[in-house]
Amino acid sequence: MPYSQEIYHIAKDRLSERRRQALRAADYRREQLYLEIPALREINNELMSIGAAVAKSVVRNDNQHSIKELSERSLALQAEQNTILAENHIDKDIFEPKFTCEKCEDTGYIERDNRTEVCDCFLKLMADIAGEQLSANLPLNENTFKNFKLDYYSTEQDINGKIPFNRMSNIYNYCVSYADNFGIHSKSLLLRGGTGLGKTHLSLAIANEVIKKGFSVIYVSAPEICNKLEKEHFSHQYNDQEDTFNSLLKCDLLILDDLGTEFVSPFTVSCIYNIFNSRVLANKPTIISTNMQLNELVTTYSQRFVSRLIGSCDRLDFIGDDIRTQIK
Repeated sequence: MPYSQEIYHIAKDRLSERRRQALRAADYRREQLYLEIPALREINNELMSIGAAVAKSVVRNDNQHSIKELSERSLALQAEQNTILAENHIDKDIFEPKFTCEKCEDTGYIERDNRTEVCDCFLKLMADIAGEQLSANLPLNENTFKNFKLDYYSTEQDINGKIPFNRMSNIYNYCVSYADNFGIHSKSLLLRGGTGLGKTHLSLAIANEVIKKGFSVIYVSAPEICNKLEKEHFSHQYNDQEDTFNSLLKCDLLILDDLGTEFVSPFTVSCIYNIFNSRVLANKPTIISTNMQLNELVTTYSQRFVSRLIGSCDRLDFIGDDIRTQIK
């Protein structure tokens, strides 16, 4: 799927910088090695001279005997170089650049069946950049497992005979385990309960740990993403809309917070369903948090959507008293 020129150029610049850094690092390693073992520099200089001589011989159409002698000398020098490296316990690939992507050598393109194709690393980088733009203000440092406080949950039974502290301890432990064992095909989660019970905090705590593992995460609130998609659609900014959908669908974990607080319209209902359903079909996990009861979700979004939620998500029902009110 295509991305906007802005995202393309940002990704291209990052790839170019990766490649420059890899080449500079290789040059530095080579120069340091030549300072330590001058004989390697001499071998390298002679190999370069031989390469130039071979090229001239081919252009002048010299006899094959002359070219063969140069080639044999080149092979002998390479063998001598490898012997010196082995004697000094140095990997013979030390002169080679260490590219982030060995397939395309950080160019973003590969040759396959006489065709030039976009490398997977370039596509992933564009998806990551689009995701970064959506999650630019992710408050990760404020929401971790370490600073999640169970003290705010009562140890007394509520009117339904449930003990909030016990329920929330179980939910907390579940979320920690979920983050620890996260993979690209982990289950989706539905976090449901009243306001101020820690749904957003635990969602972001999961995001914190998942990002540390190297997975891509996008966190958006339902009002924010619906508003963005609606503006892009009705102002005919189709490239931007495509970027937004691409990033939402391609990220390893999507966190959709505050479902039900957006302005509900046929367009937004369709967007929410399409985003979640597409990720389910791609077997990619989504974490959805909402204050709504299941019957309210049915009324607002349809039985089909709620059926998809229940069938695809592990459901965590938060209980207790509003923590924000307690803190105030």
